[in-house]
This record gives sequence, C-alpha cells and structure tokens, in this order.
Amino acid sequence: MAVSWTEGEERAREAIERWRAAPGSACLLHGPPGAGKTTLCARLVAEAGERAGVCSAVVQVGRASRFVSEHEILASLLEQLGEDALHPPRDLLKLRSDLRNKLANGQDEDEPEVLLVLDGLDECVDWPRDAEVSTLRELGERVRCVASITGGEREAHAWRERLGWKDCDVPLVEVAPPSPAAAERRGIPSWAAAGGSGGPEALAAEVERELWLVEGGEVALDVLSMLARAFAPLDPEDVAELLEIDDVAALGLLRAHAPWFGRLLRWDAPVRAVRFQHDALRVAWEQRSASRNEAVEARYRGAIARRTAEPSRCRATYFRRHASVHLALSGAPVTSMLAFAEPGWVEAVSAEALACALVDLRRLRDRIGEEVERCGPLPPPLAAALVRCAAAQGAAATLGDAEPWASPDADLVIPRLDADAARARALFALAAEVSLPARAGIRERAFEVADLTAARWSSASALIAVAEAAAGERRARYARAALEAARRSDGEDAPRALVAAAGLLPEQEAQEVAAEAIERAGGAPPALLPVPGVREASAVALERASRPLPAPQRIRVLARLLAGLPAEAKARAVQEIERLWAPWCFDNREEAEAVAPYLSEPLLERALEEVPVWPVHALGARLVSLGREAEARALVLRWAASSAGSRAEALLRLGEGLPPGQRPAEEVQALFEQLAPEERCNLIKEHPSASVALLGAEAALRLAEDCVDPSASYVRAVALARLARALPEPMRAEAARRAVLAFEAGGADADVLGDLCDAAPWMGPADAARLLSTSLFDASGVPSLAGVFQGWASVAQLAGVFRRAGGEEAVLAAADEVAFAGRWLHSVE
Repeated sequence: MAVSWTEGEERAREAIERWRAAPGSACLLHGPPGAGKTTLCARLVAEAGERAGVCSAVVQVGRASRFVSEHEILASLLEQLGEDALHPPRDLLKLRSDLRNKLANGQDEDEPEVLLVLDGLDECVDWPRDAEVSTLRELGERVRCVASITGGEREAHAWRERLGWKDCDVPLVEVAPPSPAAAERRGIPSWAAAGGSGGPEALAAEVERELWLVEGGEVALDVLSMLARAFAPLDPEDVAELLEIDDVAALGLLRAHAPWFGRLLRWDAPVRAVRFQHDALRVAWEQRSASRNEAVEARYRGAIARRTAEPSRCRATYFRRHASVHLALSGAPVTSMLAFAEPGWVEAVSAEALACALVDLRRLRDRIGEEVERCGPLPPPLAAALVRCAAAQGAAATLGDAEPWASPDADLVIPRLDADAARARALFALAAEVSLPARAGIRERAFEVADLTAARWSSASALIAVAEAAAGERRARYARAALEAARRSDGEDAPRALVAAAGLLPEQEAQEVAAEAIERAGGAPPALLPVPGVREASAVALERASRPLPAPQRIRVLARLLAGLPAEAKARAVQEIERLWAPWCFDNREEAEAVAPYLSEPLLERALEEVPVWPVHALGARLVSLGREAEARALVLRWAASSAGSRAEALLRLGEGLPPGQRPAEEVQALFEQLAPEERCNLIKEHPSASVALLGAEAALRLAEDCVDPSASYVRAVALARLARALPEPMRAEAARRAVLAFEAGGADADVLGDLCDAAPWMGPADAARLLSTSLFDASGVPSLAGVFQGWASVAQLAGVFRRAGGEEAVLAAADEVAFAGRWLHSVE
C-alpha cells in the first residue's frame, strides 16, 4: 500500500536510504514530538521484513509500550535475537555483557544481517550516561542500528555521544514536523504540526485552566500529575492506591472528568489502564505541575511502602514492577529500598518474578553506589546494606539456576549448604580484620554456622578452614570431617585436601593420612601439591609418608615440601636431594626453582648444565648468594633474548639480589628507554620490587602511570597495585590511589581485583569504599549465594577492603549481615 509521506518524513527517508547504501553501522533520527519518527521506524522494519536475509529486533521505548528501563529494552532485544533471557533470569550487568558480545561479534556470513530499531530511546529512564557502558557502542560488521529521540540537533549530538557512536560514522537525520495541512490529512494532532496551536504545552495549560473551574477539579489535577510521573499506564486500582480511596471512587473520579481527561489521556483495552496519548503531552504536564513534585512523590512513596509490606498476592502489579524505579530516581534513602533485599520480595514463583527482583536489586545496588560516592569513608549502615543486597542478588542467581517454580524437586539443599560453608569462611576472613576482643565474637559466629550444618558439607577445603581456626576437640572433629569429605570426593583436589587434613591430626594419624593421599595421587607430586609450599605439620607428615616412593618421585616431593619443613627436617631433605640427584630429575621449573636456593656448589654446576629446565634467574640468584656475581650476570644475559625487553627483565631479576652498589641500575634504565610504554609497565608489573630497586621509586611509579593506552588498562592497574606493596612506605598510598583510579578508568576489570585487595592497607577510605561498591559479587565470574561470601569478589576476598573503607565498625556490620544471610533459601525447601 502506498504511503503518504509528509515533506519532513520524505527528506528523512531519503537520508536513511543514503545511510543504508553506505557502510555506517548506526543512524540517529531526531525531531519534535509527532514529526513522524515512529512512522519512519515502522516503515524501515517493514521494508527489512520484505528482504531476505535480514533479522529485525525492534523496541518501541516508552511508557505506553511499558518499555522504560534499560533492563527491559536489552532483554527484549536478546529475546528477539534468539536468546532466552529468562532461563535463567539475568541481572542487568549480565544482559549488557551478553548483548554486547552478540552485537560486537557480528554475524557469520551464513547468518542474516541484524537490524536493531530503538524508537524513542530518550524515553528510557535509566539508559547509562557513560558511553563506555553503552551496549550499542560496538556493532559487528553485519549489525546495523537505528535509534530515534525527541529533540533538536543539540540533543541528537548528546545522544550520539552517550551511545558511544563516533560522529564521522553515525549520521544525524532530522525529521521536521508536518505542516498544519499535512497534519490534518494524516490525522496528526494539531499541536504536533509546525506552527500549530501552541504545541502540547498550550493544550496542557488549557485543560488545567478548565479543571480549576469544575467541582473536584483539584483532585483531577492530582490524577494527571500522578499519571505524568508513572512509568506505565495505571489501572483504576493503582489510582485508588495513590489517592488512598477505594476502587469504586477512583473509577467514578476518572469517569466524572472524562471530557477533560479525554483530551490528554487514552484508556488501553482490555484492562482500561489509563495513560497520556503521547509522551510529549506527559512531559508538558510534568513540567506544568512541577510545583506538585514533592506531594506526588510522597504519594508514590506511601503507596510503595504499603504495597511492599504486603504478601506478593496482595500487591498491585504496577507497584510490584515499578516500585524500585520510583524510589531510585527520586533519590530515596537506601533504607527505604532494603525491602527489595528481603526473601519475601525475591520470590521464586516464576522466571518473570525473579527477573523483576533482579531489576529491583540492581537499582538498590546503584543507590548504594551513589551514597558510597558521596560519603567518603564507608559508614556501617552502608557496609551492611551492600552485603545484604549482594546476598539477595546471590540468592536470586541461585534460585534462577534451580528454577524451583518449574520443578518441585529442584535441589536447594546443596546450594544452601554451600552457602553456609562460604559464610563461615567469610566470617573467619572478617575476624582477621578486627581487634582481638571483637575477633572472638565473629569467629564464634562462624563456628555457630559450621556447628549447625557442617556435617553435611561437601567442601573439604571449607571444613579444613574451620578446623584451622578451631582448637582442641573441635579442631580434631572438623579435621576428621574434612578427611571424610576428601575421601568421598572424586575430584582432582582430593589428594591435596587429604594432605591439608593430615596437618591437623595427631602425628601418627597424620602420617597414615598422608600415605593415603600419596596412594590416591598415584605418587604424582603435582597431584599432591600443585605448587611448592604447604603448612609445616602437613609437610612433616608428607615427608615421612613419601619415604618409600621411588627416587624420581621422592626427590620431586621433597622439592615441593622444602619451604614448609622445619629447619632440621629441611636440612635433611636437602641432603637427601643431593644423594638422589640425577640428570633432569626435576619435571618443571617450579620444582627446580624451589630447590635452587639450597644448591651446593657441585650441584649448582650440574644444574647449570640443565638450564632449559632450571630457571636462569633462580640459578643467577644462587650464584649471587655464593659471591659469584660476574658469573650470574653472564649467565642471565647469555640466556636472555636479544631484545631490550628481555635483557631488561634478566637484569631486573638479577639486580634485585645484588648489593645496592653493584646493581646494574644505569644499564636497566637505558634499556627501559628503548621500550614502549606498555612494555615498561608490564616489566614493572611482573617485577615491582626489582623495578623500585633499579629504576628508583619515583621513576617506577611514573613509568607505570605513563602507560595510558586503553588496551593496556589491565597492565597499568596491576602494576600500580603491586607497586603499592613495593614502594617506600610514604609513597604506597599514592600508588594505591592511582591503582584504584586506573581500575575504574579501565572499566573495572575483574582480573585486577586480587592485586587491588593486596594493596588495600594503603588505600584511602573513599577509594576502598568505591572498590567495594563496584566489585562485591558483581565481579564474580559465577554468581551464586555461596559466591557472595567465598571466592572471587566475595566478602572473604574483600575483607581487608572493608576494614580500610570503614574501619572495624564496617567489618562488624558486614559480619552481622553475613550471619543474617543464613535466612536465604530456607523458605523454599
């Protein structure tokens, strides 16, 4: 069917056709309300549907379509592109990551081209302002995107920047308003026509004047003001809740003022929800009723408070779905949003309900982040709120994986037991960060968690952690429980767990368990001890139990035990290594490196003949310790590659062990001058102490900071974090500060977190608080309730950051919440 285009639409359509014929990936339409942007978007989608090999994903953003949040938009796009965004339900961060990867990777040649259309994107109430966060920033070769916004060229430029689109690649297409005659022919409201009847503001003013003159008009004005601030059409019962009247009275009010409401509002069938006819009218009324903002927000807060306190079956749908956005955008106190982190709110009745709960929790988390930005040091209530919100997020993730609404037999007992084990370990980690009087109380809470459920834990490592913290009969009991858990396990880590448990048992029993570990590992040293080093009691037991092993295995086990053995046993082990020595007797560099510091001169000569296995730097360090510095230098340079970077690294590792006056500082500095900034920074990252020793503290810090290439943000942040531990004490705080800033500037790369935690003692409280707010749970690779408390980005890993962010009071508040989190998953057994 032929389409009658207005003049403005026709010009815009020609510009879109030019864009479609060009290689650009995106196009941004802009124009006043009612100009025809939606018509153009709809036509673009229809034409794409007529072409083979094109897949369209379309979202009409706005209150009328009930797509007003970023989460709703991204979930819809993923669903249209063939992803199941509800199984399991996904948090906003996960949606961003999944869609970003899908769009940035493009499509294979045999897959259809993708056309994304986001009409009215400016009506999204929480689209991120940071272009680095924009999901649409990078589009693959076979992905194209059209977005439309209401506004002029200035607003279009701002949105193009907000979306992360480059000016030269993304054209701005203006859609001019229709003439009055064209508007009349097309049935477009007169207020939308160029030079029309004053626009939506004039119509809003006219309706307001008339309502002031009728009976009950002030209440009708309140209704319009509430609708202007609603994020979806309101049912009569929603209006009744806001006005605190009954449903019948609300319906009567709407009917009594229908002649005036009908000029601005529309009733949607079949439920007869009411909304503004166009967002431009809603905006006009919102601006006109600005003096009522506080009163309207108070009505929404009151309705939300009443509804969130009720069982889910009693909550009006609107307030269940939109409570958090009202509170978040109005800057409500964090305490008023903590209801979203309650088990009664995060209900596993359906995938949709859990998805809504994840949206609410993300908004709570963002509000906590806003308060953290403002407060400097972390107040205990915010520390508690952060842990409580993370626990709810973790519980929602666990419930989403289990899908108890789909299967009555869904197993939630094991996840709950795993969470208990993780909570105990988190409490032990927090206890280490407080003074002795408070430490005992937190540790006792950890023991209370363990005493209740540890008999059913499957994690031998968690039981070992409890045993290590315990004493007397309790220690022995948990050590034996760990032993049984390790015996039941068929995982690769079972032999290691047996070795760890052996160190907690009486001497004779320990040796028997160590022998069992050897048998379980087949005598393979890496299976017993993945890396050299083990606690002393375990080392002693394993040394004795491994004596019957054949020499090739025995010598490798001893190499891995040296660091953990007491002095006398270590001396005997070194002697035995010398007796058992055979060419190429060590299987890897880690074992050779562990033995190198103990090599006698005759064995050192033999090791020098096996350099492909023996690490050159370790042999060089041994030569230095024996006063053979010149030989050490010749060795490391002979085996270094010819590049400046390789020679600089060899001299760095050697030079750190030399007396200050003999270090090749000038030579290393000259080699550094030949390197690119990223190469320098990477050497400092790998050898922070040596870099400080040979380059100087100020130079090392400056060179790490000078690595500003965005692709090297990880290297820069880690280098600065490691320098915080290597620099002289007065400079450590500055390095830690710069490390946190580099982490934030680089997009909060989760891989940096471990090094930042090590630098926590030198962070400023505000920096530590931001790191907590950014990382806790959100940086976890596998979200779960247990993962909130133990593992990467967990309370346990971040315990020292809690201490630095808010002192002992913040740690105690976090511990209270860890203990309180035992309530999760119990109600759904």
